[in-house]
Amino acid sequence: MQIKSSSFGALLIAFFAYLALSLQWTPAGAANILAVQTIPGKSHWSVLRALLRALTDRGHTVTVFTPFLDGDRDGYTEVDISGNLEMRVELNVSVLVGIQSTPTLITYIVNKTRTSCATVFEHPRMREIFDSRSLVFDVVVTEALWMDCVSYAATVLHIPAIYLVPSPIVTHSERLFFGHVPHPAAVSNVLFRRGAPKTFSDRFANTLHLVYSSWLLWREEQRQRQIKPLPYDAVDLVKPSLTFTNTHFITEPSRPLSPDIVQIGGIHLTPPGSIPKVQ
Repeated sequence: MQIKSSSFGALLIAFFAYLALSLQWTPAGAANILAVQTIPGKSHWSVLRALLRALTDRGHTVTVFTPFLDGDRDGYTEVDISGNLEMRVELNVSVLVGIQSTPTLITYIVNKTRTSCATVFEHPRMREIFDSRSLVFDVVVTEALWMDCVSYAATVLHIPAIYLVPSPIVTHSERLFFGHVPHPAAVSNVLFRRGAPKTFSDRFANTLHLVYSSWLLWREEQRQRQIKPLPYDAVDLVKPSLTFTNTHFITEPSRPLSPDIVQIGGIHLTPPGSIPKVQ
């Protein structure tokens, strides 16, 4: 009986050894990445720039549409769109004062985001990528805040989209992006006056504010679609397969996140140097 068991065990080991040796392993290669910076703000770009730097340092190839140029390098190609977008650098504080109310802010954001998306996706080089079959990309990396028009390139090219959120996640867009929204009794929306609702009045006010702001966002987007329909209004846009957010658990209140959200807070920060000596 022991001899039969030993023979069967040896036969089993030999079979699995043969199976392992006969398998054809396919090595993982570098990805060809199309990156899109739709918001022409320097602080927004600094986060995406750091993410793209990390990707190229690890052997991936990046083609990026950006208004902020660093110069091409190995595995990194820039497409200059600075002449097509309204740059938001060194803004006067009066601009921010003028959009403090929630309706004004949302109208401003929807209008600027749609305009930026249209400008980038109508760029001749982008049209060439859409129409060409020789330029093959594996994934689109793009900044997303309030609206998903940024994933239009991934939709046209039939490839996955990766979102980068350079701020705390905009609560009003979570259902659109991820299919769920955190409970307003536990998580403050990004425009609420308190970091975390604690009292009943806080929770009630946060809930009302979330519902009101979400309705304003939906209404303004529908209005803009009627005024000026754009190509991405007529298609079902790709949802993000992965989202990087510029947050960290030591700086943000505790809140639930879906498994496809990865916090990379501080990726754009440089290592601290020595304090300069005063002469």
